[in-house]
Amino acid sequence: MIGELLLHPVWSALNTVHERFAVGPGPALRYPAEVVPFAALAGGCNANLAPLQELLVHGEHVYLFGAQPVATERLIVGQPVHTLQMVGPVKPTFGPRPEENSVRTMTSDDADAMVSLTTLAFPGYFRKRTHELGTYYGVRVEGELVAMAGERLALPGLREVSAVCTHPAHTGKGYARMLMTRLMNNHTGNDCRSFLHVAESNKQAIALYHRLGFRTMNSITLWPIALAG
Repeated sequence: MIGELLLHPVWSALNTVHERFAVGPGPALRYPAEVVPFAALAGGCNANLAPLQELLVHGEHVYLFGAQPVATERLIVGQPVHTLQMVGPVKPTFGPRPEENSVRTMTSDDADAMVSLTTLAFPGYFRKRTHELGTYYGVRVEGELVAMAGERLALPGLREVSAVCTHPAHTGKGYARMLMTRLMNNHTGNDCRSFLHVAESNKQAIALYHRLGFRTMNSITLWPIALAG
């Protein structure tokens, strides 16, 4: 069951836990542009892009997960982003650490700071309303947000850990591990399992995720789709 859901994570999310975010007539669904730039076609099949046309506006793109789509007269397929889909341990057990007192739950008041921080690491993926998808934690130093992590896609029994990033001036302090373990403990308490997506080229992050017990489930490619012209 987990494997089937994760093969088409966006479609699975928008038809279950995140149904309230779904925009579209059914054959194609997407998240609102101000939430995340993700879309999906029925059953995760990317063979026919036509239903996606009416959900896009000029100047934007959305990402489809999975097999390579075929461009049409009205839709352009951009350069792929290759990722690993990793799944966390079934019952992780991480004890609280004293420094976790510095962790704060993010709110809408932190939206601008979260967008600014994530833009340093992966510009364009985190939007003004992304924090509405789940719980986000952050660490501030002298008022500045320097590290964060939170939840993005939500599927039955599964929660995606996402937006794990630290300001370059504050790396090496264990913030990413601290924030991720907080999320993973939450997921265990809610009978959910953690998963994530990470660029295949991000070896440092992959090494951290392995240390936290994550293992690769699939190789998944993201394809940017935009209107032609």
